[in-house]
Amino acid sequence: MDAFLWNIQLKEYIEKVDQTIDIDQEFIDYYDALSKEANQLVEKINGTSLASVLPKLMAIDEKCTLVIFYIFNGYALENDTAIDTIRLIEKEYKKTHREKYIFDMPEYETWSISQRII
Repeated sequence: MDAFLWNIQLKEYIEKVDQTIDIDQEFIDYYDALSKEANQLVEKINGTSLASVLPKLMAIDEKCTLVIFYIFNGYALENDTAIDTIRLIEKEYKKTHREKYIFDMPEYETWSISQRII
């Protein structure tokens, strides 16, 4: 299963893009936990569970995106640790996800599944 962001091998991906970046183990562990959770959710998807599972997968996808973003761009704040950045991700992922969609969003988009991230 490598069709989704959460299934990439984080360390190998970062090294492939920029070999000078040293990834904190906390980021790797966090990403692995997100991957495990997402794959368990994918296994449970059926016609009745899709509406509740998809927003959870979108949340995991956004968190994975933020992990990679912060690894490539330094941590959230100058003196932050990986743990501080992970806490920020857990606190802010809904906002960052929504910011991708807020510009020129028609009213009906508020009912879109893309806005149901949990």
